[in-house]
Amino acid sequence: MQNNLTKCIKCSALSLVLPIMMMAEVHASAQDIHDIIDVCSSSERIMKDYSLEGMKVTYLDPHKDLVATAAKLDKDMEELVSHKITKKLHAEEEALQALWEKMEHNLTKDATKETALSLYEHVDKFANTCDKLAEELAKTMKNPAEQDIVLIGEMNRYVQELAATYVMAAWGILDNDQYYKDVKSLLAEYQSRYDTLIAEDATRVSDDVKATLKKLKKHFMFFEVMMQSTSGRYVPLLIAKKANHIHEEIMDILHQEEKEVEK
Repeated sequence: MQNNLTKCIKCSALSLVLPIMMMAEVHASAQDIHDIIDVCSSSERIMKDYSLEGMKVTYLDPHKDLVATAAKLDKDMEELVSHKITKKLHAEEEALQALWEKMEHNLTKDATKETALSLYEHVDKFANTCDKLAEELAKTMKNPAEQDIVLIGEMNRYVQELAATYVMAAWGILDNDQYYKDVKSLLAEYQSRYDTLIAEDATRVSDDVKATLKKLKKHFMFFEVMMQSTSGRYVPLLIAKKANHIHEEIMDILHQEEKEVEK
């Protein structure tokens, strides 16, 4: 891996070792929630691009995306720490820090099937810990609609994990049984979040946000069909492109929902 990626990764680790126990107790903001769920999905985007790089893919420049995503994750983590959100979640933040250090160790090595499989295990634990942290932060908010922001963020995380899982299957790291088991579970989680958001009262999720979610659903259907294909033929570049497009759409929905929540 190139030195600029290593630097991006290491500065994130440094930001995480700040004395969390000295943090002042304040309420999280919608932006704090947005930042942590960005961190959650960024870990899966890193997994996807790391695998593409291991497959020697140059189209779409996954290495460039890998460096950019690591830098974004670093920025979001720095902002979370600087906001001094809460002392109560210190254990979760320490767990996230430890997992990030393991990911860092993988990312400084050339992408091989062995290092990708190790990274996959660490990313899975990191993303799940990150989701729990986001959910706990949302519970500290006075406005229950903050929890809907987490649901939207989790939808994005599942899409990115689906794409990473697909690329790993295309590379031959995951066998078919494991792949289809993971895909079935992730699609169910995505659908569960979508259904919850659509069913929410308009005071929590506006009609405008719901309309945008329904538009996203139409775009997601093609992605969903590809994920479940049993043809044995993989098109990782197309999946990566679709995942990037859906990521941008969900980011727009997140900003839309944040504006509604902060009114």
